[in-house]
Order: sequence, then structure tokens, then C-alpha cells
Amino acid sequence: MTSKTLLRCVTGAVGATALVLPLLGQAQAADTGAAAREQEDVYVVRVSGTDATEEAVTATAKDMTAKNGGDLRRVYHAALQGFSVTLTPDEVTKYYRDTRVSSVTADRDFRVAGSARGARAGAAPTASWALDRVDQRDLPLDGSYRARNPARGVHVYIVDTGVRVGHSEFGGRARGAYDAVDRVPGGARDCNGHGTASASIVAGQRTGVAKKALVESVRAFDCRGVGRLEHLASAVDWITAHAEKPAVVNLGFSGPPTTFLDAQLYEMTQKGIAYTTAAGSAGAEGDDACSVTPARQTTGITVAATDRNDSRTSTSNTGPCVHLFAPGDAVPAAGAAYNTAFTRLTGTSAASALAAGTAATHLAEKPGATPGDLDEALAAAATKDKVGNPGADAKNLLLYAGADAPSAHRGGLR
Repeated sequence: MTSKTLLRCVTGAVGATALVLPLLGQAQAADTGAAAREQEDVYVVRVSGTDATEEAVTATAKDMTAKNGGDLRRVYHAALQGFSVTLTPDEVTKYYRDTRVSSVTADRDFRVAGSARGARAGAAPTASWALDRVDQRDLPLDGSYRARNPARGVHVYIVDTGVRVGHSEFGGRARGAYDAVDRVPGGARDCNGHGTASASIVAGQRTGVAKKALVESVRAFDCRGVGRLEHLASAVDWITAHAEKPAVVNLGFSGPPTTFLDAQLYEMTQKGIAYTTAAGSAGAEGDDACSVTPARQTTGITVAATDRNDSRTSTSNTGPCVHLFAPGDAVPAAGAAYNTAFTRLTGTSAASALAAGTAATHLAEKPGATPGDLDEALAAAATKDKVGNPGADAKNLLLYAGADAPSAHRGGLR
């Protein structure tokens, strides 16, 4: 099915009944995926209703496929109720007409929001410039990082390309929690490197903010750094159902505006699980973080990137959906090639990882803090008016992880 054919299906269906969900936060952009490369035959269907068990959703999905056609692939129940299914164009039309259906979304690609370069063996840099920057208010850097606390006991879920769990940076604190791509129990292999680098910026013992946090790898991206909506929906669903708290999730990727995933993330935060996300990379379509998922969803903490001079990087998205900035240019990180490899990660995913580690340190002090409390705490602690060229309507706040920052408390800050 072409994107033009799908658009006709959506238009016809919406003309009869409003099947596309309203965006929770910013004004909704078109959700047909027409501007993105779509999987021709895989769709994610949202089922009407809430709080159904996995068994109940599975039964509904099987009944729908028996009535409307299609091959059932995956079932989602914890964040939103729905399923993925392979459909022909005629079958898509039947699903739109089914009164039990809230939305039908064509599968589409998301990409990691950063790139790792220059893997090498040996000791990590004695002081990461990015860590050095987030523990002080002003330049120049003083060559050291003083951790707020090590975030011992906090679980950080890395939705990415996998994590090399045996890397020396993790000291036995990392594990393969879930593999949404291959559905291998405990799968965590990282054949790309982005996930390992991101995880180490969150919680590496030398390159990370939260040096004793527990790293939970949730693989949703392939060796190219590409993740499909079907797999990301599985990842968010699994985390919502199985996350051990206190927990924070790092989403170092971006893609076309997608209401199903936005709504899943909203429901995840309603269950007390916070997340940070990359603002995304500026390109031919502009530099507005509000134009991509998950950065546009306001219940998360959207992070844009700065360089060593505190200027927004040339490739970072910006705009009113950005909550704060953090270093994102050549940030020292663990490499995935072997257990002592190191690299440098560039992109808004590096900035998001720094924010996730900082959120973990707040959770270590106040395990009952809500996602909203963490968002407020990071904003209150941030250094104001330091970012050069922040972009239109972006908050000029630079991440601060110093020990003297106000901590997050349930129901407010102290």
C-alpha cells in the first residue's frame, strides 16, 4: 500500500468517525506517516478501551483478525491496548470500519539520534568534558566531575540498539532486560554501538553521571540504528508492565510524528515511569523538536544538544518542546567492539543520556518522585541563560548535575 492510498483510507474513515487520537500536549501533526518510509504491509492497531489484560487483548485481536483478515504479529496491553498485524489494502479498510478500533497506524522507521565514532582500547579519558560541564555553572572547565550521588539502586532502561553488558564501564551492573527485535530472552547484543555508548553516558563508572545505577538494556533498534514502530511499541509496553522502580527510561531516538507511540509514553508516565528523550537532529524538514516523536510528547523530558562553547550544536533540533540542553558533541563513551573499547558519541542522544543519569541521581534521593517532579527538579536545577543560539521558543536551560542542586520531592521541590 502506498502512502497516498493510506491517506485516502484515513481521510475516508475520519470523515465518518474520529479514529485518530488527539496528541497529548502539542498540536497534532499528520499521523499517516506519508513523509516517512513506511512498511507496506504492517500496521499497529489501537483497540478502544483501557486496562485490559494481555489475555483479553489477545482474544480481541484474534477475533478482529478472524473477522477482518490479517496475520496477527504482536499484542500490546500494558501502556495501550492494541496489536500489530499484516494487512492488505482491502483489510485496512475493514479495520477502519470496525467500531472496536481507535486508530490504525502504518509501521514506520525511527532512527537513533546520534553517532559513535573512533572506538579504541584502553582507559577512558580521566575527565569527560561533558560531565565536567554539567557539575559547574560557568566556563572554563575545571577538569573534574563531582557526582551528586551514584544513583545506587535506580534502574535505567535504555531503549536502543542493545548494550554490551560485559563492558568494563558497567562493572556487572548491566543486563539484557528485553529484546523487542528478535524477542530473544535476555537479548542485549549491540551490533551498532549507539546503545552501549548511550548507556555508559548514563551510568558508566568513568564516563557516566549515575555511576552505580542499574543498566537495563531494552533492544528496539537493529544494526543500522533503525527501529520500527512495531518494535518500539513492544519495548514501551514491556517496560510499562515490568519496570522495577525507581526507574527512568532513556529514549535516544526520533522519527515521524506518531500518535500511537506518543500515547503509549503518556500512559507509561501515568504509571510513574519517567523518561528522557533526544530532541532529534535538524535536517531538510527543519529543526523543530515538536515535529518528531517522541520529542513532541510533553510528558517526557526533551533534551537538545550543546557543544564545548555552550552553543546549540548545528544538528540539534530546538523549539518549544525542548525542556533543556545538555552537552552532545563528541561525548566520551564506551564502545561496543570489545569490553575495553571507548568512543565518542555526538548527537542529541548523548544529551538525553546525560539528563537520564541526572534524573537517576534525583530518584536515588527520592524514589517516590513522579515524572512531573523529576521534570521540575531538572528545570529548577538547570543553569539559566548559558546556551548560545538556543533557537526560537526553546527554554535556555543547561543541565546541571551538581551536588548543590535542589532535589525532587513527591508533590514539589525542596
